[in-house]
Amino acid sequence: MGHDVFVSHSSKDKRFADAVVASLEQQGIRCWVAPRDILPGVSWATSILRAIESCRLMVLVFSSNSNSSDHVRREVERAVYRQIPVAPLRIQDILPTDDLEYFLSSSHWLDAITPPLESHLQNLGEKVRALLATQPVAAAKAPVLEVAKAVTREPPVPAVGKVDSVVAAIEPPALPGVGQQAVAERRDRGLWGRVRGVSFRRV
Repeated sequence: MGHDVFVSHSSKDKRFADAVVASLEQQGIRCWVAPRDILPGVSWATSILRAIESCRLMVLVFSSNSNSSDHVRREVERAVYRQIPVAPLRIQDILPTDDLEYFLSSSHWLDAITPPLESHLQNLGEKVRALLATQPVAAAKAPVLEVAKAVTREPPVPAVGKVDSVVAAIEPPALPGVGQQAVAERRDRGLWGRVRGVSFRRV
């Protein structure tokens, strides 16, 4: 299943990240979070890169732990590189430093410093929905096999009453000085024809 939001966090802040995910998902927002959504047999790094690539928004649980986390820095860098908005949720009263200061300097902050946490998470959900409304939904890419099937698939059976128009569209036009029987013979021998600008060959 696809997801809307990638939740980035330090492993030391997992309980806050779990609370963020639970609240957003209760509000109908699909989340991806490690380690919950890392599939068996897929490396940690590959799973994270794929998830960031396919998300529409990143929510960063920001604290002193994430501020000094190399993993969080790399996740934020990948989101910025792919022009995915990052919404930092501060759970401590600190500011980003070094690389995160560079990546997040223009981001709008949400604070979840004072209790109760639930009200901040409800506000986060409202802001996330508003941000998602401005982000395009990525078109699903059909597997190569399905694309090949679509190209080689037999044309659908026309509806009753439309048969004549479909046949007329694929029949070769009459050639000057050539009888219809000769045209049919050429068609049956497998000469090239065209259907609305697409080359085909009868077999």
